[in-house]
Amino acid sequence: MNYKTINEQYETFIKIIEKNKDLMLILDYVAKLKLPNFYIAAGSIFQTIWNYYDGKELNFGIKDIDIIYYDKSDLSVEKDLKYYGVITEFVKENELKYEIDVSNEARMHLWKMEQGQGENINQYKNSEDAISKWIATVHAIGITKENDVIKIYAPYGLSDIYSKTIRPIKHSGNSKELYNKKVDSWKKRFDNLNITEW
Repeated sequence: MNYKTINEQYETFIKIIEKNKDLMLILDYVAKLKLPNFYIAAGSIFQTIWNYYDGKELNFGIKDIDIIYYDKSDLSVEKDLKYYGVITEFVKENELKYEIDVSNEARMHLWKMEQGQGENINQYKNSEDAISKWIATVHAIGITKENDVIKIYAPYGLSDIYSKTIRPIKHSGNSKELYNKKVDSWKKRFDNLNITEW
């Protein structure tokens, strides 16, 4: 899984992702909804790559699809629920067996404060800002579609995904406990992980 250039890494990544027909079906549908600054992100993306190189079915162990977007004009929970409803219905109509999670990253600071994670949490600037602050470098990955072209956002590059290296992203919103919980979950489903301790 060693590629000479970053461009080769990205080209190979997209070719593998495109083989995941379920993911592509959902991506195309979400793109039609025109959610602002949207991505399908995190687990379903990097685990597709791991499954491909492990010789497993591409959706092995993938239980949910994380869809994020960014809209400062409407921070209501109802908006997330609206998108959740239509996307979940689409998934059921196509007999896909995934749970759907939809999050407006513009309101995540409010959610975190509601969860008791702090009183003065800064609002994310955009979806890319949110992705860059997730728990691990492999987790910080998203794909979107613009003008029928798949685009990747990977603020820490793709090398950790290819090498199955789990590396923490440390900042005030993350914790050792959350990181270890994620690591334990991935260890149950994937072999030969290179784990960097918190």
